[in-house]
Amino acid sequence: MVIQPFEYLTPKTLPEALALLEEKNGAAHPLAGGTDLLVLMKLGKMAPKFLVSLRNISELNSIKSTTLLSTIGAGVTVSEIADSGLCAHNPAMADLVQQMATLQIRNRATIGGNLCTAAACADFPPVLFVNDATVHLVSTEGFRDVELKHFFTGPRQTIKKTNELLVSISFRKSNIGTAYMKFGMRKAGNIPIVGVACSMDIKQGRIRDLKVAVTAASPTPMLIAEAAQTALSQKPNDATWEAIAKVIPDCLAPISDLRGSVEYRLHLAQVATRRALQKAYARYTGAFDA
Repeated sequence: MVIQPFEYLTPKTLPEALALLEEKNGAAHPLAGGTDLLVLMKLGKMAPKFLVSLRNISELNSIKSTTLLSTIGAGVTVSEIADSGLCAHNPAMADLVQQMATLQIRNRATIGGNLCTAAACADFPPVLFVNDATVHLVSTEGFRDVELKHFFTGPRQTIKKTNELLVSISFRKSNIGTAYMKFGMRKAGNIPIVGVACSMDIKQGRIRDLKVAVTAASPTPMLIAEAAQTALSQKPNDATWEAIAKVIPDCLAPISDLRGSVEYRLHLAQVATRRALQKAYARYTGAFDA
């Protein structure tokens, strides 16, 4: 399908971009990498009258770290994250950037676009969930910070207002006991049938904190609170990983589509959870005396 006519706007500063979004009153859509937006426009599922290019907005293109946190600008691409050194401190992020899409897409797709598109099968949300991520939003009215677990409201829906931009995402800088495991129909350009991220912290031979997040198995990516409850104070072993995996299907609401049935997704969610926990624990014990 032919893309419907639109006006392409190229602000040079963040205030200019925000002023355009305010002025157009919902008729404008931000454009970063465009790897999802342009496809939706070609399919006729979106038809914004104005596209506001973000390519010249320097505030969106930085990667910064403090002792505890990493902050990635919303316009940073997947490939730039892979080359940044962040993955050395956070192996689940390394798992993600190595498996996501194709090289051509990774060179264009941005972390902010992946979050704001809010696809039910997005790769970044589960990894960021288990790393306690916060998103930073800005409009002409000012800034606001939102925990990522409260950001998604439905399929392709978020709490971001039409006059707001996602400027950056902050999350734990160092989190060695993490992993991201996903199943897809192929290795290249792999959209997950199910993806599971996890993180853990262990003290004196017992689980002090554990998080599991799942993508592509509910209307939005989900952080599974029941996993943390099941794991608390348990010994880190295969029996515990199996017990956690068993609670996951009851927390999900998958659909059947070309990539997999409801039943298949629920099965894969269990398998991916167990394997991700095993991998995260191996990484944790390789770095710390648990």
